[in-house]
Amino acid sequence: MKHLTSIKDIEQTIADNSLCLFYIKAPDCGVCNVMLGKVERLAGQFPSLTSFYTDITEEPLIAGQFLVYSGPTILLLMDGKEVYRRSQFIDIEELEFNINRFLLLSEQ
Repeated sequence: MKHLTSIKDIEQTIADNSLCLFYIKAPDCGVCNVMLGKVERLAGQFPSLTSFYTDITEEPLIAGQFLVYSGPTILLLMDGKEVYRRSQFIDIEELEFNINRFLLLSEQ
């Protein structure tokens, strides 16, 4: 997963890719760091999935732009639109199911 720190880079990455996995973590959040590792391993199984993460404090506009106020939060965006969101308690199996589902849709 790429580490993006500017809203401009995040918006450009979303615009340039049909399906994106966006992980947002909070500073000093143990759960965020543990989940980041799990999400990174899962994302690595999908070469056609663009995945990236950021710390919510690195870019103040992230909270308002994506309506994220706590970490961890995960967003799946297809063609620039949010299609899946989970915050705090992220079920990896559910996330994997949704990645598969939206990858199939984006390839049609």
